[in-house]
Amino acid sequence: MPVSLIFVIRPIEATQTPASLGRAAHAAVLRLIDAADPTLAAQIHDDDGPKPLTVSNVIGLEVRHHIAHVHPDRRYRLRVTLLTPALEAIAATWRPDALAPLDLDGLLWRVEQTIIDPADDPWTGISTYESLASAVINRSAAPVRWTFEFATPVTFRQRGLNQPLPLPALTFGSLLERWNAFAPIAFPDEVRRFAEECLAVSRFDLRSRSEPTKGGVPQIGAVGRITYAAVNRDRYWLACIDALAQFALFSGIGASTTRGYGQARLLDEGARPAVS
Repeated sequence: MPVSLIFVIRPIEATQTPASLGRAAHAAVLRLIDAADPTLAAQIHDDDGPKPLTVSNVIGLEVRHHIAHVHPDRRYRLRVTLLTPALEAIAATWRPDALAPLDLDGLLWRVEQTIIDPADDPWTGISTYESLASAVINRSAAPVRWTFEFATPVTFRQRGLNQPLPLPALTFGSLLERWNAFAPIAFPDEVRRFAEECLAVSRFDLRSRSEPTKGGVPQIGAVGRITYAAVNRDRYWLACIDALAQFALFSGIGASTTRGYGQARLLDEGARPAVS
């Protein structure tokens, strides 16, 4: 089952640290997985395809000139999403009192709380693929408009270059790839073509943001909000798009989601008009 959780963490000492801790956070989560299932951790590390997890950068850092100053008087957050039953079972054992401090680039952070209830934080939650795909399975009403919030830069690899604009085919193509890699219910590849030909950007409030890569070269992405609207009202394809839109909370969107890029969620679900 897809899971999105947040670790509430606190540094053991006051110090300064690189502002970009996404790679270190991903490595720390892989170590947690390795402690429970070394074979699964090695498979995730070595697999070149879509990864069944995302890991954010440390949330709440105060950054200046790519350096963050952290202090044990403050609490920070680390968001992790998991896409397979095996990882969900491992995450169920991640109780704060059972976890050793997380090592992020040599700095230790205590895990003080685990949040998984969306009532406590809208970026958390747990679902099933069947629940997300209920409109497809039941042939029920489907929305015609979807608004996403990108909390961290979203970018796509396209013909060897980074494309930082979340065009409909790129956004839903990314979601489709991850969905079909891990969900027991596959969607047809034509969903990508429907997104390209039948979805339009109806509103956006985006800005560019750069993040340093491992080699220090800035990588550009877009943060903010964007709304996609359907110009074709075919109920089946709309239901597929809606399932993928809800899946975004768990899967992330675009490139480099394992180190904090493309953290996204669907907004205003109750207000979206539907076609029956």
